[in-house]
Amino acid sequence: MNQKVHQAYLGELYGIAFFTLLQNVEQNPQRQLLWNKLVEVETLTAELLLSHLLKQSERFSYPVDKMTQKGYEDAQKWLGLEWTELVQTLKTWVEPFEAEYRQWTKDCTEYQEIFDLIAAHETAILQCFEAEIAHKNGQVKLDHFIQQYSKSA
Repeated sequence: MNQKVHQAYLGELYGIAFFTLLQNVEQNPQRQLLWNKLVEVETLTAELLLSHLLKQSERFSYPVDKMTQKGYEDAQKWLGLEWTELVQTLKTWVEPFEAEYRQWTKDCTEYQEIFDLIAAHETAILQCFEAEIAHKNGQVKLDHFIQQYSKSA
């Protein structure tokens, strides 16, 4: 089970870099706030996952530089997309991860709380993009996640 937690942690490192690059190049102040909030969700989740992993007897590698570089490189590929296309593409990209993480929660035999966190963070991100597509404020979904889980940090 901890292999999956580690896998999710590496995904958070990637996501932090990915959304940070988008935030740094964004010209629209509202969208900058959205990217910032996504970085905050990924960072909070990463901190909680790392805290869990460091308490385990297994030892894992933490290739921060590699995951950061991958996140930056992948985000650069999407910089030319218009807002609507970018948000739709991100939604489509997140959907399989959200489904996979929900399945992990159903299948887990230990660490239910940590798997609930992994799934909840991805659901919040998916719902954020869905709200943005519907021309609503996606940050509301992210704020709810942050409020719920920042107490655990």
